[in-house]
Parts: sequence; C-alpha cells; structure tokens
Amino acid sequence: MSWPSPSLSEMPFGRRPIFHRYICTKVLLAEGRESPFTEHCRNFENGYRVLQTEVQRLKDEVQEMHRDLTKHHSLINTDTMDKILERSLIIDEQIASQYSAVQTQRAVFQEIWDVTFQRVTNEQEIYEAQLHDLLQLKQENSYLTTITRQIGPYILSIAKVKERLEPRFQKPEDDRMDTIVKICEENTMTTEQRSCNEKSCSAVYDRDSLILPPGETLLKSSDFCWQGKPINISETSCCKELPL
Repeated sequence: MSWPSPSLSEMPFGRRPIFHRYICTKVLLAEGRESPFTEHCRNFENGYRVLQTEVQRLKDEVQEMHRDLTKHHSLINTDTMDKILERSLIIDEQIASQYSAVQTQRAVFQEIWDVTFQRVTNEQEIYEAQLHDLLQLKQENSYLTTITRQIGPYILSIAKVKERLEPRFQKPEDDRMDTIVKICEENTMTTEQRSCNEKSCSAVYDRDSLILPPGETLLKSSDFCWQGKPINISETSCCKELPL
C-alpha cells in the first residue's frame, strides 16, 4: 500500500533567490558603510538564520517520517506527528512576527529610498547632460573648423593684394629696404640743393670787388633759390643789371 503524498523536492523552496539575497547582503555589509538599512540587514540576517535552522530541523524530521511511511511502511507515532505540527505552528508565528517587524520599517526606508532615488536620478541627468554638452561643443568646433578652412584661401588672397598695394603691410625686410631707399633719396636731394646754391651764388665776379650804384644791394644766394630749385636771375624782376 502506497500513500499518495507530495514529494519534498517539488515544494517551492526558492534556494536561488535566497542565495542571491545572501550574497548581496554580504557585499553590502562588507562595504563598511553604516546606515539604518545596513543595521536592519544585520539584524535580519541574525533572526533569519535562527528561523532557517528551526525550519531545517523540522524539514529533516518530516522527510524521515515521509520516508518511513512510503518506503518502509512503518507505523508512525501520532505523538511525533503532533510535535511536528506544534513546532511548525510556533515557527510560523515567529516568521509572521519577523515579517511584520520588517514590514513596519518599509515607511522609514521608503523615504530614504525616495531621496536616494532622486539623487541618483539627478546624477544620471547631469551625467547625460555632460555628455550632450561635450558632443554639442565638439560639433560647434568642427563647424568653425570647416568655415575657417573654406574662407582661408580668400583671406590669404586678399592679404597678398593688400601687401602689393600698401608697402606698410609688407614684410620687415621690405620695410628696411624702403627706409634705405628713402635715406638715399633724401641724401640726393640735399646734394642737389647744395649744388644749386653753389651754382646760383657763385659768379665770375668777386663779391668784394663789385662796385654797385648808390642804393643798390647785392642779392643773396638764398634769393636765387626757392624750395631747392634754382631761379633764373634774368627772369627775376627784383634783380638789377650788374655793371661790367
């Protein structure tokens, strides 16, 4: 005679979520940052391990009783079954009590999570805005580079034409050459003016040996030149005929 009963291996024991929670909690506590939530996690793990140990003992007893009933066809003492049920109810009350204690802390943690979530959201928005601003700045710089390359040949062409039309925009070597040429021209003009003065003011006669009529004066050499150009004595109205 076989007793139909569910297999314990088919019972919904979520080992994977429990292991994942344990690893996450262990990492959180290992970081060393003290907060209300880390203190809650530390207390929770201590209480959970006590309950987990009690449930594991109860599970071992139920498995043994199930094996004796299905395989060995042994008679099960009803007192043993009553004790298992009694302990199961006690554990259930303990689990419900701890669940209620955890549930009451939701409001406290929810406020902290909302602030943290808002901070994380702000940080994410700032981060994305930083990337967007850098990309926009890169596009503007690329646009300016393209414009500069396009108008560059025109600027160089205008600069060359301006250098030809205005000597002051030429290179320093050209400026020094222009200065040298200007000095040479000034020296030449000074020499010509000096030669003009000597020719206009020198004559075949001796200034001291001339006998002028009363009231007549000898013209000065500066009277025969004006702005560096010699003046013809015969065309000057103020010049008197000199006696031989």
